[in-house]
Amino acid sequence: MIRLFVGGLPTSATKEDVFKLFRRFGAREESIALPRDRKTRRKKGVAFIELESIGAAEAAIAMFHGFEIAGKPLTVCLAEDRPVKTR
Repeated sequence: MIRLFVGGLPTSATKEDVFKLFRRFGAREESIALPRDRKTRRKKGVAFIELESIGAAEAAIAMFHGFEIAGKPLTVCLAEDRPVKTR
C-alpha cells in the first residue's frame, strides 16, 4: 500500500468528499483518514489516503497537486513515515 498526504483541504471536508476525488485511483472510503487536532478535536484540513500502487499514487499526485478547492491549492504527495518520537 502507498500512502498519500493531501493538504489544503477545507476543514469541512468529509471522508466522502475526499473519496469522491480519489476513488478513480483505487481509494476506498475506509482507507481515508482525516486527522483532528488533539486539543480542539477540529479537523486539520489534511487527509491520508492509502492506494494500491505507486502508479495510482503518481497519477493522483499529477492530477490533484495544485488543484484548487475553495480557492486554496491542494498539496498532494507521498506520505512519509513519521520518525519515532523520543522524549
